[in-house]
Amino acid sequence: MVSEAATGDVMDLPGIPEDTIDLGERLDPVRTLLRRTAGGDRRAAGALLDVLGPRIHGLAVHVTGSAARASALTVSVLRSCLRDAADLAASGLPGEAAVLDRARRAALATRPSGDVRSLVSPAAANDRTRDRREVDVLRVLLGLPLPQRALVESAAQGRFAATGAERPGAATALAQVLDALVPLGGPEDPELRALAALDALALADPSERARLKEIARGPETAGVHRHAIEAAARLTLLTAVPPSRDLHVAVLEGFAPEPVPAPEPEAAYSGDYATPVLGTDSQRRVVGPPARPGAAPAAAPGASAPSAPTPVPSGGEQAGPDAAPSFAFRPGDEAERGRRARRRRRQQARAGTPRTPWISRALAALLAVTALVLGGLLVTTRGDLAEAEEFTDTWATLSLAPEAQLVPGLSDNGAWQAVIAEDGVALHAEGVAGWDGEVLELWGETDGVARSLGVLDLSRDGEISFTADGTADRLLVTREMAPGSGSGSPSPRVVATLDPGISGI
Repeated sequence: MVSEAATGDVMDLPGIPEDTIDLGERLDPVRTLLRRTAGGDRRAAGALLDVLGPRIHGLAVHVTGSAARASALTVSVLRSCLRDAADLAASGLPGEAAVLDRARRAALATRPSGDVRSLVSPAAANDRTRDRREVDVLRVLLGLPLPQRALVESAAQGRFAATGAERPGAATALAQVLDALVPLGGPEDPELRALAALDALALADPSERARLKEIARGPETAGVHRHAIEAAARLTLLTAVPPSRDLHVAVLEGFAPEPVPAPEPEAAYSGDYATPVLGTDSQRRVVGPPARPGAAPAAAPGASAPSAPTPVPSGGEQAGPDAAPSFAFRPGDEAERGRRARRRRRQQARAGTPRTPWISRALAALLAVTALVLGGLLVTTRGDLAEAEEFTDTWATLSLAPEAQLVPGLSDNGAWQAVIAEDGVALHAEGVAGWDGEVLELWGETDGVARSLGVLDLSRDGEISFTADGTADRLLVTREMAPGSGSGSPSPRVVATLDPGISGI
């Protein structure tokens, strides 16, 4: 059904299917919000933040274990969803599942840390979204044995420790739980359902994703994967945590603003008078209507004085075409045009600028220096914040690439981590100690050939955030003589190695 508001006389926009008529399971209100957001509706974008913001933020908190990292990740994911709202609305997934699937993959692309929390404990009841579907999810989890429930709760928070021969059985148990939340349908293939459950929870490795892509080519098999993603989105109802700060300012900054209403037109004033009118409150001069051909000439201003001053018409009243408007002036208008004021201005022009006491000049200089220092600090802080947000956006974008690899580093100097994708490389390190007279240089090795990706900028607190175009099989960080990039080949002094083959990715 098409909303009547979309077919009004204000704008000729295409009709948008509304999802507020029926309350059946087939409704998709989030898809409607995505469609309206793609059309530049700021209120729809704000509603999308209110509906899915707590679920995205809570999932990021449970995965990363840090409220600060979760807040930055939530802002980045929501910005990307607003930017790609049209693509998300047109995808084969429901709107809610499409947004939450993107959020889960971006959160798990970081390194999961922190403790795994129970999703059915009474302490977690205050953090939920109070959605009526929570009852169904809780009923399914409470009906599971304790080991299987712990497995599902860990998987919902990005942890899956099963390896080797235990992995298929654990994946099959996850598929059974997802099937209880949302019927998967399709063929009863255990391998298909297990791989679909792992990929829906963003826990599948590259080989499992490739196998799932190979066996899920038909419409029925693809439906199993799509329903598994919908069921994984249902689990975020139990990990929802409201953000501690308002996300509207950070996310909607730069979004298409609402059109500014045009100012109301001023009251039309008819008449073209060539005679200037000057005077004070006690000297009001009345100017008659413009001269018309064949009409008697208007009387001179000094010919006859009116018995009473004509009242000034208010802004809402319209004077008639033959009415004689009156003009009122402030006393300061006449004072500024007086002979004494003109003489004072000439004296000031000849004498120059009056002298200012030295105390006032010193205070003005101190205030100017303080303003310059505070302005410099503000510009520096804003620049650092902009760089951090740009790096976070790049990290999240590269992590969402189809063949992206999250590679931990092997080093005895700090903690290193990188994302290697086909479109670029992102590197982050913490707790790194530098050397005097030497710099750290990043090298990308492809088919045994190393090329320099650039010199790394080490902050005072030992952090490094670096991005580069292109891709590589593995990354090396070496110590080079300043300014670096001089020899064309990496030195044997290796600080960190980021190799997917060594790390087991």
